Amino acid sequence: MDVHKDGSADVDERISLVFIGEFHGIHRYIPVDYRGPDGSNYSIFLKVRSVTDEEGEKLKYTSKTQRGYRVLTILIPGAIDTSKHVHILYSVRNAVKFFEDHDEFYWNVTGNGWSVPIDAASATIRFPPEAIGKLRAQSFVGIYGSSEKALTDIQGATVTVQTSNPLSARGGLTADVFIPQGVLEEPSAFTKALWFLGSNPILLLPIFAFLVMFPLWWVKGRDPKAGISVAPMYEPPKDMTPAEAGTLIDDSTDPRDVTSILVDLAVRGYIKIREEQVSQMLVFKKKDYIFVRLKDSAAWNDLTPFEREMMIGLFPGDTTETHIADLRNRFYLSIPLIKQYVMSALKEKGMYTLDPESAHAYWILGAVVTAAPFVLAGFLLHVDYSQSGVWMVVSIALAAAVIFLFSRIMTAKSLKGVRTRVEIQGFQEFMNRVDADRLKRMPPDTFEKYLPYAMALGVEHRWAKAFQGIVQNPPTWYEGAGYGPNFNTWIFMHDLGAMTTDTTSAFVSTPRASSDSSGFSGSGGDSGGGFSGGGFGGGGGDAF
Repeated sequence: MDVHKDGSADVDERISLVFIGEFHGIHRYIPVDYRGPDGSNYSIFLKVRSVTDEEGEKLKYTSKTQRGYRVLTILIPGAIDTSKHVHILYSVRNAVKFFEDHDEFYWNVTGNGWSVPIDAASATIRFPPEAIGKLRAQSFVGIYGSSEKALTDIQGATVTVQTSNPLSARGGLTADVFIPQGVLEEPSAFTKALWFLGSNPILLLPIFAFLVMFPLWWVKGRDPKAGISVAPMYEPPKDMTPAEAGTLIDDSTDPRDVTSILVDLAVRGYIKIREEQVSQMLVFKKKDYIFVRLKDSAAWNDLTPFEREMMIGLFPGDTTETHIADLRNRFYLSIPLIKQYVMSALKEKGMYTLDPESAHAYWILGAVVTAAPFVLAGFLLHVDYSQSGVWMVVSIALAAAVIFLFSRIMTAKSLKGVRTRVEIQGFQEFMNRVDADRLKRMPPDTFEKYLPYAMALGVEHRWAKAFQGIVQNPPTWYEGAGYGPNFNTWIFMHDLGAMTTDTTSAFVSTPRASSDSSGFSGSGGDSGGGFSGGGFGGGGGDAF
C-alpha cells in the first residue's frame, strides 16, 4: 500500500488461492460504508484500477456496491484443482482519520470474512518521506475483536506487518499506524463536506425537492400581481357568496365556509333555526337545534348548486324539520359535493388559472420527480440510504416539508381572482375594525346580512361586538331562549357559535366501520485501542 501526502492510498492486493475441486472464480467483499458520527454514514471512496492474474492478463470481473460493501465478482479460468494468483489494484480516499493531535491509518489487511483458512498474510505500507523516523505502529491477528499481536516492523517511512502462524477461517490481519501531524495534509472543509454528502447522498433529497418544486411553482403556481392594495371595503365583492369568499381567501372550503352557507340560507329566508332545551338525567339540560324548511324545492331555482345541495342534505325528501342529531352519519355524504360545487363556481367565475384540484396533481408530479432518481439509484446502483440512519429520516422529513409547503402555494389565481381576493381582504378589514358611528349610518339589516361573511372570514365575534347596543331586535330566522327586549349581539353570537360547532360536528360525523369489514377500500472507523478487524478495509471473500 502507498499512502500519499493527501491521505489517499493505492492498494496492490495479491491473493494466492488454492482450489480443491472445480470453481469459476471468487467474490471479494471490501467494506466501503462505516458508522460515522451522529448516526451518519462514513464512506471510503474506492476505485478499482485493474484485476489481473499472475501473468498480468486481465481477468473479467464485475463491481457493485451492495449493503455497504464493494463486491468484486472475479472470473478465474481453469480454477480446477490448482493454484491461482489474483492481483487487485484499487485506490481509496477518506481512509485516514485526522485527530486533534495525530493522524491514523487503521487498515484491515485481509478482512475477517474469509470462510477458509489463510496460510500467511502480510502488508507493506509506504508513507511519504516526511514520515521517516516518526511513525509508530501495531498489528493484530485473529477473529474479529482479537487483541493478539502480529509481527510489526518499521523501516524509515515503511511499515510491514505479517502473521507468524496460519489464520483460521474468519481470522484476519490488521495494521494500525500512528502518524504525527504534518506528515499528511488534512483535507479542506469543503472536501470533507463533499465526502460527507457522498457518504450520505440522501441529504441531497430536500435540496433536490426544492430544485424540482420551485421551478414548477414559478411556472405554474404564481399569482399575478393584483396592481391594487388592500383598502377597507364596505360590502363584499359583487356576486360572491360567503362560502366563495371564504374559499378564495385560502383556496380551501373549510368547515366554517360550509356552515356559513347554512346561516346565509337562514338570513335569506330559506330556513329557520330553532333552539330548544332538552333535559338530561333529570337535572341537566342540553341545547338541541332544529332546522325548519321555509321554502319548498320549487322556490330553490335562484340557489347555487352548493346551496341546493345544502338544502337537499338538510331536508331529504319531503322533510320540513330536521334535528341536528338527524344529520349525524348522513350529512357527511353531502360535504364533498358542496366543496366541489363551491370550487366549480369559483372556476366558472374565472378566479383561477390553476385551481386547487389541478394544483394537487402538479405537486404530486413534483413529489414523484423528486423521489424517482433516488429510488432508481437504490434499485439500479444498490445505494443503501439506511446506512445514513437518522440523517435519512431527517432528509425525508425535510423533503416532505418542502413539497408540502409548495403544495400550499401551488394554486394560481387569475388576475380577476387576485383582485377579488384583495377586495375580500378589504371587506374583512372593514368588518374587523368597524366603528360604531359608521354602523349607525348603515341599513338596519347590515348585521345579519353580512354575518355569514363574517363567519366565513373568521371575524364574527368582532362583527357582533361592534353592533352591541345598535341592533335592538333578534333576527327572525333564529329562535333562541331568553333574549327578551334587551337583545345583545355578543350573546347571540355566542349562541350561534355553539350551534355552528354542534352542526359542524354533525356534518362531518361518519358511521363507524364494522369490525368484520373487508378492508378493501462492518466495524467502526474510529480508533478503538486496536484489535483484529478494526479500521477500514477488510471484508472477506469466497469461491463460486
